[in-house]
Amino acid sequence: MSGNHSLHAHQQRFASSSWRLSLAFWTQLLFFIVELAGGLLTNSLALLADAGHMFSDVAALGLSFLALRWAAKPPTSQKTYGYHRLEILVALLNGVALWAMAAYIFYEAYGRIFQPPQINTVPMLIIASLGLMINLFGVFILFPTREHNINLRSAFLHLLADSLGSLAAIAAGAAILWKGWYWFDPLAGGIIGVLIIGGSWQLIREATDILMEAAPRHIDLEEVTAALEEHPLVDKVHDLHIWTISSGIYALSVHVNSSNPEDRDCLTWELEELLRRRFGLEHNTIQIEGPGFHDPRVCPLTRLEGLNKRDHHHH
Repeated sequence: MSGNHSLHAHQQRFASSSWRLSLAFWTQLLFFIVELAGGLLTNSLALLADAGHMFSDVAALGLSFLALRWAAKPPTSQKTYGYHRLEILVALLNGVALWAMAAYIFYEAYGRIFQPPQINTVPMLIIASLGLMINLFGVFILFPTREHNINLRSAFLHLLADSLGSLAAIAAGAAILWKGWYWFDPLAGGIIGVLIIGGSWQLIREATDILMEAAPRHIDLEEVTAALEEHPLVDKVHDLHIWTISSGIYALSVHVNSSNPEDRDCLTWELEELLRRRFGLEHNTIQIEGPGFHDPRVCPLTRLEGLNKRDHHHH
């Protein structure tokens, strides 16, 4: 039942996130075309760079939308967990793309500091202001879904970084128009690069942790062990593993020694309920081991040898 409940919650979140991502994607795509045309017509490198930035948003949102749709697909006999991990791969890809973008901004800013280009500022200010409005619209649309999963958070961060980019382009345009400070343009670019790296650092670390099967940061393994060993029928717990399949979906496997394992089913059920209520862990595999476990006098493995012979015969 808890499995059905979590599946239903995931379906609801998918429906809510799906239309939001779709709306953000189409508005960004339309404005990317406007900004690209504006950059070419005004001969503004700042606008062309911002259009490139926006194109990475369009790609990130498209990938996020694709990953969201694939994550909703049912498991297969080959992919028994379904496609949930795809969103983690996409989030990692988005994070790396943000870093590559920041590196390009630093490179451009370095070149421009010494040779600031002439910029047609009024059209640049108008288009950058429109860009800021479009980005803020995307940020507003994705804000409620940013905690749903790591992939949606990466899309949200992309738009947030781009909003800061538009803000910096406006500031640079204003500084050039009123003060003639052409150096302000590369300085603003460098600041955006630093903000992009700061914002995506957490994202890359989290995605890498999930792919490395690290225990979720909010769950303490020692606390889980202590909670399981508090049960009167549990003697000792070993081989405890907790990992993240995808955002908000955690799995656990554990071996439990019990000197009084007559009612294994009851004990398993009680321990599963304990893990669900106290730690929110729903995908649990618990192996109960009685006093005769691994003892050849209790389990002589004769049946297994019979199976092995039959298996050998089949080969």
